Amino acid sequence: MTVVRLQELDIGGKALSLPVYFPSISSVKTALQPQDYLQVLVSLVGLNGQYLVSAFDLAALAQPADAAKLLQASRDAGAVTLMDSGNYESFWKDAQQKWLQPAFHQMLDAFPCDLAFGFDEQQPPADSAEHVTLLVARWREDQAAAGACRVVPIIHADANNLPGLCSAVAAETGVSMLAVAERRLGDGVIDRARALLAIRNELDKLDRYVALHLLGTGNPISIALYSAMGADSFDGLEWCQTVVDHETALLYHLSQADFFAAQTAWSEAGLSFQARTLAHNLEFYASWMQRLRTAISNGTVVDFCRLNFPAHVFRQCAVTFDWSVS
Repeated sequence: MTVVRLQELDIGGKALSLPVYFPSISSVKTALQPQDYLQVLVSLVGLNGQYLVSAFDLAALAQPADAAKLLQASRDAGAVTLMDSGNYESFWKDAQQKWLQPAFHQMLDAFPCDLAFGFDEQQPPADSAEHVTLLVARWREDQAAAGACRVVPIIHADANNLPGLCSAVAAETGVSMLAVAERRLGDGVIDRARALLAIRNELDKLDRYVALHLLGTGNPISIALYSAMGADSFDGLEWCQTVVDHETALLYHLSQADFFAAQTAWSEAGLSFQARTLAHNLEFYASWMQRLRTAISNGTVVDFCRLNFPAHVFRQCAVTFDWSVS
C-alpha cells in the first residue's frame, strides 16, 4: 500500500496547506512582548494565515481578555492558531516546578485555538513500551481538556528511537499529526535530515498519512530540506529574531534589516522598524512556503532546492541524498 502525501490537513473545517510554517510568538529571546507580536500577526492574517502562541506566555499576560479577542478575531478571519504547551518558556524562565499540566489545561479553556501541542514529557522513561503508554495517556488527558481543539503529541527521544515511537503513538492515538524537536534529530543538518527520513518511512507504513511537525525549525533552507525528507509542518522564531534576504533565503542579524528593506513595499508603509521588518519576513515566508508546496506537488522539490540553495549547499545535499534534477 502506498500512502499519498497530504497537500492539506483539515483543521476544524479549515484547510491547512502543507508544508506549512507557523511563526512562533514567545517571550524568550525576542525583542517585543508576546502581545505585540500577536497584534502584528493578527493584522497580517491575509499574508500569513497561521501562527503559534505559548500557553505559558498567555498565562502571564497583564490583559488576557485583549489577547483572547485578538486570537478569536484571527480565527474568525480564517487563521489556524496553534497553542504550544509552554514548556519551552518555563524552562528558560526556571518555572518548570510551577508550570504543570493543569495550568496548561486552564489556558486551553481560556484561549480556544485550532491546534495545540500536548504537554510534553522532557524526561521520558527509557523503556519504549512505558514511553508509549505515558505519551498516549498524556495525550488523552490533554485532548479531554482541549475539547474541539486538536492536540498534537510531542515525542522526545534519541533519533534512533523516534521512528518506532512515532509510529506506535500514531497507531495508538489515531492523530493526524505528530511533533518532534529538530534538536533531537542529531547534531548537524545532514544527520537530522536522515533521521527525519527514517521517521517518515516508518510513519508511511501505517494505513493513513500522518503529518510530521518539527519544533524549532524556522530557517528557510532547513525547511526546504526537511520538507524534501518528508516533514510537513514547522515553527520557529527566525521571523522575529532575524531578517531574511528575499534573494538568497539567507538570514541576517535583525539590525541589518535596512540592507534588505527595498525588497518589499513595507519600507514605504510608514511602519516602525520592527513592524516593517516583521512584515518583510512574513511576506518572504508566505512566498517561500507556497513555492515549496507547488514544487512538492509537482514532484520537483529537488529542482526547487537547486534553484534556491547556495550552490555549495545544494551540491552537498545532492551527493549526500543521491538527488538528481529533472
